[in-house]
Amino acid sequence: MASLTFMELLAKGGITVVILLLFSVISIAVMIERAWTFRRFRIVLESSCDELTRAVKDPAAAAGLCASRPSPLFSVYFSGYAKKSNGRESVLSAMELAGRTEIAKLDRFVGVLGTIGSTAPFVGLFGTVLGIINAFSGLAASQGASPAAVADGIAEALVATAAGLFVAIPAVIAYNYFVRSINKHALNLEKASIEFVDDILSPGAEGIPLKDGLEDTKRA
Repeated sequence: MASLTFMELLAKGGITVVILLLFSVISIAVMIERAWTFRRFRIVLESSCDELTRAVKDPAAAAGLCASRPSPLFSVYFSGYAKKSNGRESVLSAMELAGRTEIAKLDRFVGVLGTIGSTAPFVGLFGTVLGIINAFSGLAASQGASPAAVADGIAEALVATAAGLFVAIPAVIAYNYFVRSINKHALNLEKASIEFVDDILSPGAEGIPLKDGLEDTKRA
């Protein structure tokens, strides 16, 4: 088979290569969006941990800060503070649930990469099978066709398999990376939030109504 350009490969690969190209665009878009989201999560977690450490001396003011600013750590702290009157177990349970909710946001779209990584090779194989069927059908229709013509058709059909692997490999690598990153961020969020449990339950925090504390913060 003569050397083909990228557009010629797309044309000869058929509809399956077009589908794989769409998969590739989606995969790249998800990688970029998730990479930006994960980086922002890390930066916000670090900065909010410093802010909360300075503000936690006044639990009500800290709760007001957490209610007014978007941050994974702030959401976890505020959830625990809202349950402080119910005891330590309630605080821990509320913070754990809030933490899971924040981590679930990181998991968004990551499954798309796993799906593309697992299905793209099969889509490519399907296109190759169709191409081989067409090649042998053409050989049967034109009895005088040479083996070289069949080989050329089969080689073109294999473009779909190559395209499937080309799409699947980066998607699988990115999926595994993001899964590991989610676990790492979950651990960091848990470590950061657990440091403030004692501050929430400290004697100075008791008797401070949540509503009054938030109103005072807003007025300030």
